[in-house]
Amino acid sequence: MSAPAARAGTVARGEGRAGLVDQPRGFDLLSLPGLRRFARWRYARLALQLPLLLLALFVVVDGLTGRQVAPRNVATTAVWLHYRGLLVLGLAVVGNAFCAACPLMLTRGLSRRLERLLPRKLAWPRALRSKWLVIALLLAFFLAYEVFDLWASPWLTAWLALGYFGAALAVDVLFPAGTFCRWVCPLGNFNFALATASPAQITAVDPDVCRRCEHKPCLHGRYTAPERPAGGFSLPLAGAHAGFVPSAEVVNPNGDGFFPGCETGLFVPTITSNMDCTLCLNCVRACPYDNVALTVRAPGRELHRAPWARRGRLSVLTMGVLLAFFGLMNALAMVPPFFDAAQRLSELLGTRSEAVVLVVLYAGVTLLGLGLTLAAASAADALGGRWEGLVAAYERWGYVVVALGFGLWAAHYTFHFLTGALSMVPVFQHFFAYRGLDVDPNWRLAQVVPSAYLFAVQAAITGAASFLALYTTARIGLRDFGRRGAVAMWPMFLFVLAFTALQLLVLAQPMEMRGTILGPSF
Repeated sequence: MSAPAARAGTVARGEGRAGLVDQPRGFDLLSLPGLRRFARWRYARLALQLPLLLLALFVVVDGLTGRQVAPRNVATTAVWLHYRGLLVLGLAVVGNAFCAACPLMLTRGLSRRLERLLPRKLAWPRALRSKWLVIALLLAFFLAYEVFDLWASPWLTAWLALGYFGAALAVDVLFPAGTFCRWVCPLGNFNFALATASPAQITAVDPDVCRRCEHKPCLHGRYTAPERPAGGFSLPLAGAHAGFVPSAEVVNPNGDGFFPGCETGLFVPTITSNMDCTLCLNCVRACPYDNVALTVRAPGRELHRAPWARRGRLSVLTMGVLLAFFGLMNALAMVPPFFDAAQRLSELLGTRSEAVVLVVLYAGVTLLGLGLTLAAASAADALGGRWEGLVAAYERWGYVVVALGFGLWAAHYTFHFLTGALSMVPVFQHFFAYRGLDVDPNWRLAQVVPSAYLFAVQAAITGAASFLALYTTARIGLRDFGRRGAVAMWPMFLFVLAFTALQLLVLAQPMEMRGTILGPSF
């Protein structure tokens, strides 16, 4: 299909023309001055990745060779204080921004050299094509975080970063591109799940253009040249099915050569969720018709539309639900009542092993979280008169818990970020002073807001997420139960209110000031 033909019939967004799927039709962020041009630039992602790669180098160097005092080391402050705070801010403002700038993918050059030593790429095992492995890795990460006090050890944090680069490289060499992001990376999948509540999503500008598109470059990639090369063309990345589109047919040409498509297998006009979207914008660069938008939508729009029915369903939803309870456990582990409870459990088990106590606690939280979610969902289905089994009830109402998880992680990470965000300035000053430069770190820089405002900020975030969870509950109830929805939704309403009350109770406790030298002081 030629570009003019593809553009023919294009309609303005928001005219209600039926698409391939139900996608939001809001404001396109890429229409802001300069953004679409930047996104279509071949090296746009590299430009985003280089700053984080530089930061990763500081993390490794200072973590391995710097002063082993956590609040004064780039490794621990950047990873455990700033990264997590900026992560939730990115998710709340635009979406999965950190995956877009992920420096791990810069190992691609080395992986392409190494993969030449192999006869062929391996296929990712079918048994692992779900989020169960990711759930296990997330659980292992949260346990390691507490057992080894990762936030307090620059040395371990540096090795964790190196291990992450090594794992990404190994998976990328052995398996097709995108395997690590979709099936292995705990941080990326954490972002995928919480991006459900983000206010933006990749969409097709005009679904009809996608409907008539022959090669689906946003999915498979595109090779462009003035004329088709004799003997075919080489594809430097996964793109065996990439289509050839002559330069003359590309709307707003952005160069010749190969433009990779979506490595996690998302076809733009069928995207209904941010799950598995790294926001790399490969689709924007590969689309020859300039037909990809980053559309503003109502936060949580996808939560009441069962978006994961075709992206892993049970395992994906379980990951989202468990993140809420892992977040509760993570916050609990920083408040005084937890230490008393852990001490009593240690005496009951007859062990002084912190690892054993934490494994038992995480196992208990996992089972309790899943049990409570199943109980509330089952009660809701039963009251609605539509009993289709435990799994069906869980897959219907579990999205409500995902919304609560977003609020919990956002409130918790925001607390730590606000108590130490400005410390990045003296920490970097200390990095250079420690290595002989004449720099005097200003350690008075740390907090962003006075201590008296911290709980109010957390409570506001918690309240907003709880409202989102209640709204999701109401929409699901009315969607699936009609008039009986008003009755069916009550068990989940009570679940949301109980979870919110418990969350506020935990956040109101004096919390360990991990990553800062002193507690809030003004």
